[in-house]
Order: sequence, then structure tokens, then C-alpha cells
Amino acid sequence: MADDIFREVDEEIRAERIRALARRYLVVAGVVVAGICIGAGGWQYSVYRAHQADAAVSASYFTAMHDAARGPADMPGSTAPLTAGQKNALQELAALDGKARPPLRILARMERAALLAGSGDNAGALTLWDGVAQEHGVDPVVASLASLLWVQHQIDSGDPATLRSRLAVLDGAGQPWRGQAIEAEALLDLRVGKEADARARFERLSMDMGIPDGVRNRAEAMLQTLGGDAGG
Repeated sequence: MADDIFREVDEEIRAERIRALARRYLVVAGVVVAGICIGAGGWQYSVYRAHQADAAVSASYFTAMHDAARGPADMPGSTAPLTAGQKNALQELAALDGKARPPLRILARMERAALLAGSGDNAGALTLWDGVAQEHGVDPVVASLASLLWVQHQIDSGDPATLRSRLAVLDGAGQPWRGQAIEAEALLDLRVGKEADARARFERLSMDMGIPDGVRNRAEAMLQTLGGDAGG
């Protein structure tokens, strides 16, 4: 009987220890779960805030784009003083530089460059295009476009060797702006007196079905101006 009593007491002590451990671990588990819930809630809140910020930035961008719109009488490539709305757009786009995430920030810079170039501020536009072209992590298509615009807007005044070094990266097979890059190279050829080289490039463009129609049509027009045609 004594053995039975001792065994029952021993079992009761072990049971009490188990209950104490269970209570302790339940508290720990509760703290862990609470921490997870708080962390998840904080993460969801941060995601919500990020989405709200992105929405605000996007709204600012589209407002700026609306203000930046040129009049119907404005011709592509022409320059004119900025309107009041375009000046506001320039400020709005500049403000996005410190708030927008990289894709939208880069687009805002490209739009700023276009506004500056359209108003005759070529130096300011060139600085922005060059910055986009050189920035790490920019979408290759956008970076190539920025580099091409940097060349095109100084085709008559920039150092030919420097411009050609940029174009050499853009005129290869598979490059998104290959036709425009070859066209710029032909214009450089004309600028330095290499008419035969320019004619060869224009002929190449006029027969290339893989480039935009506008580039091919301009090449054909240049061949007529130079006294040649697509057939050589």
C-alpha cells in the first residue's frame, strides 16, 4: 500500500510539473504568436503605406504629364518657350526625383529632358539623358533611348568621335533603336564629308524591313536628295 501511495504522489508531482511546463510554454507560444501577428500587421501596414505612396506619386506624374502637353500647333523637334503649365510640370517632375521608385523616376527624368529640349535648353536635356543612360539598373531599352537622344540632339555640334562611340553600342543586331542609330551615323558621315559612307548607310536602311517605316522613308528621301535611290 505504501508503494501505491508513493507511486500516486510521484505521478501527481510529475503531472504538476508537466502542467507547469505546459503553462510556461503556452505563455512563450502566446508571445511568439503575438509577435508574429504584430510583425505581419506591421508588414501589411508598410505595404499599404507603400501602395498609398506609389498611388500618390503616380497621380502626381500623370498630373505633370497633363500640364506638360504641348499645343496642337507645336511641331515635333521645334522649340518654344515653356507655357505656365509646362513650367509647373517641370517642377512637379523634378519633385518626383526624390519620391518616385526607379521606373517612374526614370520616366520623369525623360519627360523633364523632353520639356527642356522643347524649350531650347539643350544643355539641361543632355545632362538628364546622359544621366539616365549611365545610371545602373535602368531598363536597357530606356537607357538606349536616352543615349540615342543624347546623340541626336548634338548631331550637328558634338564631337564626332564621341558620338560614334555611343552609336556603336546602339547599332548592332537586336538593339531596340538600331535603325535610328544607323541613321544618326549616316548624318555624321554627311557632316564630316563622307558622302559615300552616308549613302551606303541610307541604302542599307531603305532596304531593311526590320526597322520602323519612318526611318526607312527618311532614308529613301535622303537618297533622293543625294541623287541616289534604294537600288543604288
